[in-house]
Amino acid sequence: MNQCFSIAQANKSSLNSETIYPRLIVRDYLRDSSIWNSFVHRKTDIAIASCYKSGTTLTQQIVNLLINGHDDFDHLHDLSPWVEHTGDPLDKKIEQISKLPDRRFFKTHLPFEALPYHPTWKYICLVRDGRDVGMSLFNHVHALTPEARLTSPVNLYKPSSDFGEFWDEWIETGKPYWNFFEFINSWLLVRHFPNVLLIHYNDLINDKPTQLEKLARFLKIKLDSHQKDMILYKTSMEYMRQNAEKFEHQDFEKHRFIYKGTNGRWQNLLSARQIKRYDNLLARKIEPDCTNWVKNGGTLAKIIYTPPQPSPSTRRKPEKSQISLACPRYSGDTREVNR
Repeated sequence: MNQCFSIAQANKSSLNSETIYPRLIVRDYLRDSSIWNSFVHRKTDIAIASCYKSGTTLTQQIVNLLINGHDDFDHLHDLSPWVEHTGDPLDKKIEQISKLPDRRFFKTHLPFEALPYHPTWKYICLVRDGRDVGMSLFNHVHALTPEARLTSPVNLYKPSSDFGEFWDEWIETGKPYWNFFEFINSWLLVRHFPNVLLIHYNDLINDKPTQLEKLARFLKIKLDSHQKDMILYKTSMEYMRQNAEKFEHQDFEKHRFIYKGTNGRWQNLLSARQIKRYDNLLARKIEPDCTNWVKNGGTLAKIIYTPPQPSPSTRRKPEKSQISLACPRYSGDTREVNR
């Protein structure tokens, strides 16, 4: 069955019948995408996605403050769990998710086609220049506490302590996690969907007020000046580091999970050869109109949907039911990826 995304048709259905289930199954040592099918979905659910090290925790806090107006929680994970993470007991996770109040907002590191699709859901994806992602990931995997290093599956790959060596393997394979380019492209392909919002990390940290307003509009949440000031304060690096116990993971050294949050630290560490290799991979694997945006942010090129034109002899005005925002690159096949 063809499962191209037809928003116009899906919007007419109930939640169950309009659901388009994942075409891609992802299973690796950190993720199992099938967990997303293990709990009852709600029409108001929100998915906050990133490849990794791209502002996920910051955006979770922004969305929390937009919805709830406070951060009176012990840990952000309790309010916004990483759904597909295999490190948590499944029964406890499902119980936790079922008890969360509306609106629920979940963390994910899955490509778009590995998530269930609901036209009433909101999907937010954070994107960051791969050079900054690689630099931040290097610091991340080497920030595990001595105790966590003994059991962390990351150590299966024995990531190099030399950034240049680490980079060369990561840029080609995604190790010790998953491929950066495949993830980014999966979300770029659906950037025209009305319930999908892509935000670049550069824009988020350099012009947070504008991105905050954009998120509020996307989620249809009214934002006054008092709320805006409160959210900007409680999403500052200073505030989040002062309240690290709410945001950081216990497996990481203090202030290393939320580290510097700055860009460009790769500039004196990557060679000209390594930068050229990144540019070549970006040009080869990412849509040409989007490569500059992936590196710098700013204005993201739109997808212009042009329906096939019939021959003059058969030309007629299409019926309303025939018009849809379809994604022809998704043919409905279900694939499984084990890494």
